[in-house]
Formats: sequence, C-alpha cells, structure tokens
Amino acid sequence: MPEAERQRWGEIVSTSTIGFISECEELHCIPPLGSLVLVHGVQGERIFAVVAYGETSSIDPGRRIIRRGRQGLSDAALYEQNPELKHILRSLFHAVAVGYEANGVIHHVLPSLPPPLHYSVEVATSDDVVQFTARPRYFSILAHYTGEVPTDQLLVAHIRYVFDARGRDRVWLEQAAREIARVFKQDYDRLLPLLESLDPDAP
Repeated sequence: MPEAERQRWGEIVSTSTIGFISECEELHCIPPLGSLVLVHGVQGERIFAVVAYGETSSIDPGRRIIRRGRQGLSDAALYEQNPELKHILRSLFHAVAVGYEANGVIHHVLPSLPPPLHYSVEVATSDDVVQFTARPRYFSILAHYTGEVPTDQLLVAHIRYVFDARGRDRVWLEQAAREIARVFKQDYDRLLPLLESLDPDAP
C-alpha cells in the first residue's frame, strides 16, 4: 500500500524487543484489544504486533486528573466545553511483537531489532491479517506474555478479532483451537475455559 494511503494508529514513544508503546493519533482512538498492527523496522522488515492494553491519561504523569463534569454537562459535551483536554490528555496502547515479514516471508518469532522510536504504527489491512495469521503458531508468544491484561483474555480477544477479520472463517477457528490446545495441553483448567470462550455461537 502506498505510504500516503497507509492509516496510522499512532507513533511509537517507547520500544523494546518484545513490543512497543504508541501514542494514538487522536484522543480515545485506541485500536481494539487483540487487534493486529504493524510497523516498519530498520532493516526493511514489517513487524507485526498484537494490541495488549490501552489507556488514556494525563500527558504529565505528575498531574492529577480532576473531575470536570457537572449536572447538565457530561460525556461528549464536556469535551466540547473544555477543548484544552485534548492538549493535556493522551491515549496510549501497548502492543506485543508476534512476528515479522521480510522479503515476502512471514516469521512467527521476535524480530532481531525493535522498531525505532517515533516510527508510525499502522493499521493491519485485511490482507495483512490473512497473510500473517494463516498459521497461528505465534500463539505461544502471546501465551507467555505478561502484561496488564490477563493472558487468556488477550488470546481470546485476538482470536475473535482474527476470526471476524477473516470473514468468520470457521476452518481457521478450528485450527486456532487446535493450536490453543497444543499450547495449553499441560494446563487443562485454563484450556477448557479458553476453548469455551472461542465458540462463535456462545452469547
């Protein structure tokens, strides 16, 4: 996709081998939990990552958030009456690296170098999602990730996201369930609730 047509989720403000933190383009515009994003690396590779956590807070960590609402002024109207909030707040999301693409080949391992600071984090297109998730062997990376959101909830959110992005592909979902069973074969108490959560017909 030409650079002018790429849609940015945000800009990297902290980076490491296992993932990165990005500041969103717009306040409250955080990509969904479990969604797939990508960033270009220093060696020309495309690094894929799963959104693992999002938050909106003060730009100044030492500045305490105070209540702004009152009777008759709340929610969206509050932001309209206090336009300065867009300048003193920011939305961030954490993403865990799950693989990369180099020379047209997908690798479900961590990239050798983290993406640079201030690089753009882009929306993964439907083609990107289909290509990267064709073999869900990267689930083991997510299963061993420790972050703010419980690992099992992150896995379920990601699988449901991919299932929808792939046009509710039940064949892929069955493949994903088999991979989950492989990853958690020694932990039946975690495996059963995970598999139950993946049922597309469940409420």
